[in-house]
Amino acid sequence: MDQLTTDEEANRLSYKRVSVWLDWGSQYLGAGVLRLQLILIVLAIVIWMFLKIVGATAWLPGNLFFTICIGNLASALVYNARFLYANKPAPWNWLIYVGVIIAVGITASAIAEAAFLFVFRRTFSDFAKRVIADAPIGTLVTLVFSVVSYRFDQQREKFEAGQRELQGQVQLGQLKEQTHEAELAQAHEIQRHLLPLETPQIPGFQIACAWQPAKSVSGDYFDVLDLGAGRLGLCIADVSGKGITAALLMANLQASVKAFAPEAASPAALCARLNGVLCDTVAPGKFVTLFYGVVDTQQRQLHYENAGHCLPLVVRGDGSVLLPASYSGVLGLFSHWTYQDSQLELESGDCLVLITDGVLEAANAEEEEFGYQRLIDAVEQARQTGAHGIRSAILTAVSVFCNGKFDDDASLIVVTVE
Repeated sequence: MDQLTTDEEANRLSYKRVSVWLDWGSQYLGAGVLRLQLILIVLAIVIWMFLKIVGATAWLPGNLFFTICIGNLASALVYNARFLYANKPAPWNWLIYVGVIIAVGITASAIAEAAFLFVFRRTFSDFAKRVIADAPIGTLVTLVFSVVSYRFDQQREKFEAGQRELQGQVQLGQLKEQTHEAELAQAHEIQRHLLPLETPQIPGFQIACAWQPAKSVSGDYFDVLDLGAGRLGLCIADVSGKGITAALLMANLQASVKAFAPEAASPAALCARLNGVLCDTVAPGKFVTLFYGVVDTQQRQLHYENAGHCLPLVVRGDGSVLLPASYSGVLGLFSHWTYQDSQLELESGDCLVLITDGVLEAANAEEEEFGYQRLIDAVEQARQTGAHGIRSAILTAVSVFCNGKFDDDASLIVVTVE
């Protein structure tokens, strides 16, 4: 067991040594081993030319060998001596650094000189004199190389800092995207649970509803309410804004409609009460467009109020088309606004379509909007198929027109008179 432990410790020490050298090669050199050798070759040629100019004895192969040896030795020695000066306060860090450069220059010169004499088979008799004579060159090479390497280190650190900042921005963007997606999923879930699961049906009429969600939740709301005594409440609305804020405002609207509609004397009275509640509770600038109508099945009449919502579409049994244009102000902006009922007679064969702007504003590749005319065409082509057939025809026509890319929620209620 002791022998095994000793071997493992030896392996760890060996791995640590290798890691230190790899760290030196990859971090200190910065520009890479090949670039280091090129720098040293250029430096050797410059020194050789300088010696030639001043008339000193100079041999280019010897200069190359000597300079490359010193440069590689100095890079390792200076890098591993960083602990002596790296964390020292000024000016001690620079004083120690200069001392390290001189010591490394002399040491590297001695080693390079010995290697030179050995490789080129020269005598070692004047080794000490040669070391002293070449020490200034060794120190110069070490100094130049250290300055160049320091510049490379600075560039590398700037690059790595930029990379870290970029990575942080990417991670922040990913986090925001994940948060946004989670918010959209939550908003869609809220919206889905607020919409009616079943549509009430009454004799003599067919009612069909549909909701096509978009990627960005906009807060569409619709409901069909059985008010009793042969009366049916039709409500469709669009909340301003998008995302979770719109979904929560929609939830507030849905609760208010369900609470106030059964006891409201008229659609106008309901809109007035909803407007008061929303003005007191929603944030400034937020509002709701809403169409609310009450179908009287006995009288075959529609009493309605349009609070700034899309115009309803009525296709008569004889093929004529109506877009009742009476409407009042949106809900939630001004508490003093008043509302007034309108009335529409319903006859056999009539078709009433209530929509949100996601239907009308669905756009194709040329940025053309679906609009009322295409809506009318879809209704007329499917008018013999009943409310459910007309609903499907409208959804299909819109989806084909915008290639399935809904930028806004699309909701509709279709009512046909038998």
